[in-house]
Amino acid sequence: MLESLLDDIPKLGESRRAALLEHFGSVTAIRKASAVELAAIPGIGTGIAESIFNHLNNERDELRRVNMETGEIT
Repeated sequence: MLESLLDDIPKLGESRRAALLEHFGSVTAIRKASAVELAAIPGIGTGIAESIFNHLNNERDELRRVNMETGEIT
């Protein structure tokens, strides 16, 4: 099973992850999106969008190696 940066975000279950990936196409594209763009996805909303945005833009764990195309942690 693959691990993704999206897995660690509170309130971001399988359905919401799928909706984000379907809309944006990759974790890299999700990381580039603004909180407003994230909130526009059905089922996300402002609070979760800000949580996603902050989590992905504050990720500074140097011990992790992340494939930026897939979002997989290797």
